[in-house]
Parts: sequence; C-alpha cells; structure tokens
Amino acid sequence: MKVERKPLPLVCPNPVILVTTQDKKKNRANIITLTLVGGICWNPPIIGIGIGVNQYSKGLVEHFKEFVVNIPSAEMIKDVEFCGLVSGREIDKFANTGFTPVSSTKVKPPMIKECLMNLECKVIKSIPLGSNILFLGEVVCLHVDESILDNKGGINLEEANPIMFNLTNSYWRIGGKIAAYGFSQSKESLID
Repeated sequence: MKVERKPLPLVCPNPVILVTTQDKKKNRANIITLTLVGGICWNPPIIGIGIGVNQYSKGLVEHFKEFVVNIPSAEMIKDVEFCGLVSGREIDKFANTGFTPVSSTKVKPPMIKECLMNLECKVIKSIPLGSNILFLGEVVCLHVDESILDNKGGINLEEANPIMFNLTNSYWRIGGKIAAYGFSQSKESLID
C-alpha cells in the first residue's frame, strides 16, 4: 500500500553539491550547499541548479553568470553542511572550512581543491520558480581527480563517495554498482 505525502521536489535521493560563486565587492569567493540539482541536457552539457530567491549566492550567480559545481565526498560532510547553514553575507566560508579555492580554467569562480569532481558552468538561462530560481548552466569544463577513475577512464563512484540527501532530511552514501549500461542488450552479467 502506498501513502500520500506532502509534495517535495526531491527525486529521492538527491545529490549534495557545493556551488562556488564570486563576490567582487568582498573580494572573495562563496560556497553554497545545494540539493536541487540535476543534469538537464547531454549536448550541449547543461546542469540545472535551484537556489532560493533570498540566498546570497543567488545574487552572485545572477550578476556574474558563472558558477562551479563541486562534488564533495562523504568525508567532507561537516564542512558541506556548514556551508549550507551559514550565509556568505557574513562569513567567509573558505576561511572557516577545510576547503581550498583553486583557480578554474574557464570561469572566474574557483573550484574547491578537495572535491574530486568540478564542473565549470556558464549561465545560459535563469527561470524564476516561486521560492527558487532555476539556473541553467552549460558545463564548459569538467575536472576529475585521477584517483577516482577506473581502468576504463570512467568515474568510480565508490571511490568518489558522493553524498546524497533523503526525504527524511538526512545524508546518505551511494550504494554499489548493480549493472553496466546496456547490460539488457548484451550477454554480460547483471553485476560485473
């Protein structure tokens, strides 16, 4: 039997990401923790992120039209949550966490060195949606740490150890691989 629940925008589970932005007035970068994120298009590669209309980072992304999506690992959870609970209006999040800003190659906001994947994005469109604004960002550069690449050059999610967010307001780890893409059309086993 299924039970109705209050509608929520979480496709359970949602990835937890850190978005870095730039603030020229304060001469520093900012970090915001988000769970409203997803891939929207393969070609061109586009990511959608939802930022609250009253969030400090919303204004920075609107102004500079650039951001970096940084994928944190579960080991970073304390600093990840800190970046989502305090405002960059008052606090320099890089100075108050174990995160290190490093220069991006295609956009002004920095990447987070400790994150094993970083996606540099340029805003192509923003759409007001009630409590949030949807920013569509074209991924102009993807950085992946070699330590999480498998022997075929793919990303080993067990090594990356990304954080997921659940409907119960809790953080989770990802489970193990269940199949390779296209397994239903081949003679490969379900788990390789």
